[in-house]
Amino acid sequence: MSKDPVDIQHEERIVWTEDIDGFDYVRETLITEAGTRARPISWHGAGRRVGYSTLKRDAPSNNSAGKFTRRIFWIKEHDRSEDAIGTYKIGTPSEGVDPRTVAPGVWGDVTERAWGGPLPDASVTPPPDTQQGTTADRGLTSDQPGPLRPATPSFKETRAVEQGVTKAFADWLYLHEVSVPETLGAAVSEEFKRWLWANNEELIAAIADAVARQAVLPKQPPSMTEG
Repeated sequence: MSKDPVDIQHEERIVWTEDIDGFDYVRETLITEAGTRARPISWHGAGRRVGYSTLKRDAPSNNSAGKFTRRIFWIKEHDRSEDAIGTYKIGTPSEGVDPRTVAPGVWGDVTERAWGGPLPDASVTPPPDTQQGTTADRGLTSDQPGPLRPATPSFKETRAVEQGVTKAFADWLYLHEVSVPETLGAAVSEEFKRWLWANNEELIAAIADAVARQAVLPKQPPSMTEG
């Protein structure tokens, strides 16, 4: 989800319908079809609503007359607040944020409390005078001859990707009623980008883009009677 400050610039209050002390993180979602600026808004997705934003009295409607853009905060049955040793014992779903960082006009952020431990570090860029280090320093292999290539991922790393994609795919299916090609493409792309950011920043753009392209499925499955 894109976090553009313009989308939430007309917020006035954040209303929590449950005590946020019970949540390390909540899920933050922007909706564009709210029929009111300030009255409570219902959540029709999976899980339950725990908060929402209200808008100023002069907040304009969005591109649809009488419809307003507002945030809603929610949790699912397998989130850490509901299952402390479950899927998200460590980590957060892609839309997870620490509710203590949320304010009117301010997007939520992921903290160590939300993550359940130290945040994963982005790859550190070495100083200019050391950027030409050895291939081992840069995590590359150099079999002879040929160009340098990234080291082969370990089983643990590969397994982490598999589990991450599975979680993202399940969450996306609960929240969206869309076609399989749209669901698969979005879930794979989102989770791959998040995992790669945490493990190897140099590979984010190239691998995430390739995975997203490969995940595009035909609009109609091939007929079983063809050929």
